Amino acid sequence: MKKQEKKWYQSKTKWAAILIGISPILATVGGILNGAIDIGSGLVQLSTQVGIVLGVFGLRDLPLIN
Repeated sequence: MKKQEKKWYQSKTKWAAILIGISPILATVGGILNGAIDIGSGLVQLSTQVGIVLGVFGLRDLPLIN
């Protein structure tokens, strides 16, 4: 019997990744807009933070974990 596939928005892990990951992303964007963080280092931070969130999405779909 084949395991039924859930849509991404039905996954609690993916929602957790979004909610946990959005906090530092919003803080960095706010720092850039406020002028507390310069554009160059802010973009590096943003790319790292977005990469971590996307990494959690990818890790969850590995066959080894499922």
